[in-house]
Amino acid sequence: MAVDTAPALVDDRAPARHARAGTVYAVLGLLLIAAAFTWLGGKTTVIAFDKTLTDASWAAPTFAIVLVLGALCAAAGAWMLVGLPQRRFRLASTVGVAALVLSLLFWAYSQEGTVFRAESILAGALFLSMPYIFGALSGVVCERSGVINIGIEGQFLMGAFTGVLVANITGSIYAGLAGAMIAGSLSTMLLALLATKYQVNQVVVGVILNLLALGFTSFMYDQLKKAEGFNDAFSVPVITWGPLADIPVIGPVLFQQKLFVYAGLVMVAVVWFLLYRTRWGLRTRAVGEHPAAADSMGVNVNRLRYWNVVAAGLLAGFGGAWFTLGNSLAFNKNMTAGLGFVALAVMIVGRWNPLGVLAGALIFGFTTQIARDLSAAGSSVPGEFLQMLPYAVTLVVVAGLIGKAKAPAADGVPYNPGDK
Repeated sequence: MAVDTAPALVDDRAPARHARAGTVYAVLGLLLIAAAFTWLGGKTTVIAFDKTLTDASWAAPTFAIVLVLGALCAAAGAWMLVGLPQRRFRLASTVGVAALVLSLLFWAYSQEGTVFRAESILAGALFLSMPYIFGALSGVVCERSGVINIGIEGQFLMGAFTGVLVANITGSIYAGLAGAMIAGSLSTMLLALLATKYQVNQVVVGVILNLLALGFTSFMYDQLKKAEGFNDAFSVPVITWGPLADIPVIGPVLFQQKLFVYAGLVMVAVVWFLLYRTRWGLRTRAVGEHPAAADSMGVNVNRLRYWNVVAAGLLAGFGGAWFTLGNSLAFNKNMTAGLGFVALAVMIVGRWNPLGVLAGALIFGFTTQIARDLSAAGSSVPGEFLQMLPYAVTLVVVAGLIGKAKAPAADGVPYNPGDK
């Protein structure tokens, strides 16, 4: 007679070796150490506070810093190779990645004529992370509900176009923001309907919606060029928090920004709270992981999915307005430049968690700002190389070198009431 046995419990305190990840980090750390001895002898990296303490700067010894960071990266890899508790794997990975990124940063700014302007760069990085935050949060709400939203790029385009159009018609930038959110929501409504009622392949629908948005906004742009006063640039004002803006580093970064920054940070907290501390969040995660169980408890799976996707479009539409209203620009064809797809990468890096999304978006925003700053300073380090780093991080996450990125179990799987 067969006897059922319970699955063995995994002790996350037991040492375990991670040969693949450990080898990668160890090799990268040793390469950094070799690079420090080969190219960085006698070089310095200048760090300046350019908005508050304009006379203060610090010349850091690049060789010593890169040497220490390379040793940290190699030590993290060696720890993985020898064996470490599973619960410490993410800590070791974080140390390795942080050491690698900081090493490259100090190396890049050791070039003659370059200065790391800490306050401007950090403030710019936070602002540049906003479209990733709004797009990735929209993806989190959709995919936690079990619907794949590939159409974030199209929702960005619709929000960017509608936001500036409504602002021109009404003369109010806040009406433009509301129009952008409605346009984003209407864009996702078709995805919600096709995914829940007609159970069409969600990836295919997302691609088609992107092409539809691109074609529609491009056509309307050509039409609006023939008439004045419908595509003029509007600007969201900078909000300054009085004396708080004069605090070194923190002031310019957090207390002297545009509305989009504060809305993005608030929405990260709001979506996290709703997902993990409310009944709606529990039901949303249930229909994304095990819709049959949610159905058995009386949850209307497809209706919840439908309205969650529609609501997620509000976030993507607001993120679209960042491209026009947030940057004081008129609308132009395909001006989102594929950042909607990058937002999907941010969602994966963040492991479908709003707090992880914030961290991932900051990585992408920071590297984009660094690339722009180095290009403007005429650095010999190619800006394209730095812009490549966030995508490399995404591949590292997918490969499991800093922990597995696992999507909700029912993500993209249609559901019929009564299915098991």
